[in-house]
Amino acid sequence: MFPFARRLLLTLLILPALLGLPAVASAGAQTDGGTARLSDSRYLIVLDTSTTAAQARSLVTAAGGTVAANYTRQMGVLVAESTVSGFAAVLRASSLVDEVGADFSWQGLPGGGPEPSQDPLESEQWDMQQIRTEQAHAVQAGARAVDVGILDSGTDGRHPDFLDSDGSNVDCARGRNSITFVPMGPGVGTPDPCTDNQFHGTHVSGTVGARANDLGIVGVAPNVTLVPVKVCDATGYCYASAVVDGITYAGDIQLDVINMSFFVDDNEFQESTEFKCNSDPTQRAFRRAVERAVQYARSQGVTPVAALGNSDTDLAHPEDDQGVTNECEVVPAETQGVIGTASLGRNSEKAGYSNYGTGATDITAPGGNGTTGDCRRTVLSTFPGGGYVCIQGTSMASPHAAGVAALIVSQIGTLGADGDVKASPTKVEARLQNTAIDIGLRGYDECFGNGRIDALRAVTADTSRAADPLAPNCPEYNE
Repeated sequence: MFPFARRLLLTLLILPALLGLPAVASAGAQTDGGTARLSDSRYLIVLDTSTTAAQARSLVTAAGGTVAANYTRQMGVLVAESTVSGFAAVLRASSLVDEVGADFSWQGLPGGGPEPSQDPLESEQWDMQQIRTEQAHAVQAGARAVDVGILDSGTDGRHPDFLDSDGSNVDCARGRNSITFVPMGPGVGTPDPCTDNQFHGTHVSGTVGARANDLGIVGVAPNVTLVPVKVCDATGYCYASAVVDGITYAGDIQLDVINMSFFVDDNEFQESTEFKCNSDPTQRAFRRAVERAVQYARSQGVTPVAALGNSDTDLAHPEDDQGVTNECEVVPAETQGVIGTASLGRNSEKAGYSNYGTGATDITAPGGNGTTGDCRRTVLSTFPGGGYVCIQGTSMASPHAAGVAALIVSQIGTLGADGDVKASPTKVEARLQNTAIDIGLRGYDECFGNGRIDALRAVTADTSRAADPLAPNCPEYNE
């Protein structure tokens, strides 16, 4: 497990990655009549983090393959192609390799695929089907004037799934690099917010706002504007000063919604704990600074959404080092005024890794609950360089909620004289929760909060009680 996976709130269960598109075919893709097809012999290789690019390339060559894309420097991942029988087995036997996943093949249009108006990978998006985004888009697909801040590791603003005839919906000009406050780790890599030094921010962005453009996937709110704000460094640490700056900046420029799929890190370089406890004076300072930033942002019309975390912890009863309970929080997800989001699997079950707890869980959203390489149970979204990847975590749940919040803003917001969309965060939050589908125990409960978000009910303001009797109960009820 890469170190940033503990703080950027995902579980890195990759993968099939789709590193090619009809418009942007990756190296090694076969073409036929202008349509790209991924090779059936493509593999995504997760390396030991100490592996160098040269070692990785030599390993693949010796096993009888070729390197199609090398992400060793960024995150210890390779894309390789080989027709040699046993290629994957040879790689798995190496101490340099953690995981090998056979790539997910996709046959582009035309020929037996979806309707031309449907993006080619839309049928693979079980997460969007779960919250009924396609039906919601017939009513509201998001307004270009609605801005969603992606507080994360950056967004690949050149990814083709953010493009249509009007250009990209990623606003690089208003993006911000907040990680310059801390030297060394934060700032490693490009400061350009529209270049993702990892992949996390790009994946989150695709879930919120991938365009309906006949390529790849469709996001929850495909017509909104995405504003990338880098608050996490190239190794995945999201230090308090950068987070406070990013949230404050969101208030300064009056973004409508912000997504925060991370927890605030500690003051020591590349050291972190998930919880911030009031008994620790430094951590208490972090909590209060973030609280003030959130209060300011909300006063400027920002609706904040965040991931609850991946340690399967009852957040109503956390403990500090002295065993004292109820004085530690995941920040910013448990910060007052932030919509804390827990994660669901494909069958609306609580994801095994997802944090939960009375008072902490506001809503639930699809985040995946699967195994390595299984896109049927993890979340498919955009990947830097024009690709796609399937991963899971509360990091993936939170942007679904942020996307529905953006649809609500688009539906109820009014355009002010200053050209900014005005929508009360209190009203947005209330509609998001009041239109959720009740799952688990009747009414609010510790695992599912107010229920599973539903995009169609949200845009039509359907607050009548609705429950899903097929959703499994939460195992934590018996603990």
